[in-house]
Amino acid sequence: MNGSNKRPDRFFYLAWIVLHVVGAVIAWYVTWVTVSLVVSVIGSTIQVDGRTRIVEDFLFMYLLLPFMGLLTGIVQYTLLRRYLPRMAWWIATTVLGWMMPLVIGPVISPFLERGRGTFTIMLGMALIGVVVALPQWWLLRQRVGHASWWIVAAGLGWLLIGPLNQLASDPATVLFVIALLPTGAAAVACWLLLDWFPRHELRGA
Repeated sequence: MNGSNKRPDRFFYLAWIVLHVVGAVIAWYVTWVTVSLVVSVIGSTIQVDGRTRIVEDFLFMYLLLPFMGLLTGIVQYTLLRRYLPRMAWWIATTVLGWMMPLVIGPVISPFLERGRGTFTIMLGMALIGVVVALPQWWLLRQRVGHASWWIVAAGLGWLLIGPLNQLASDPATVLFVIALLPTGAAAVACWLLLDWFPRHELRGA
């Protein structure tokens, strides 16, 4: 059976952007609540490799990224499953992708600290976008033609966070930028992959 040949309407793209921004805000607050609960149990500091670390600073990204991956994956799966077949693994691949920065972060951090320039930060952010998108691309390439555009869009969306993030210091504004730019780029990628390029036939779909 071929995947659905339906093309998304305008509501799809509006829902894509709105739900992603809402999901990012929810993930942010769920993370803070979770961290606050942990702090109330173990205290405000923790020993890590013989060093005293602030619990909020140490745990925040380790909790935020999985929450972001889960909520983002649910939103994307809910919207994409109407147009692409056999997407049940999408949520798992999205969570995996959002956890990848925790792996590459220690690798690229010294490079970013040495560079400290806008261009260096943009490259680092683009790399994060690419690794976030890689597991999703692996699933998409079996279903749509030219699935590499998903990686390109993710890289560009995250690359733009670099200079805009430097212009904003308010956490709410930073969160909005992080939520909106990659989301908008992914919406453009969806337009290409679901409207322009052919979809593959999945055996047994």
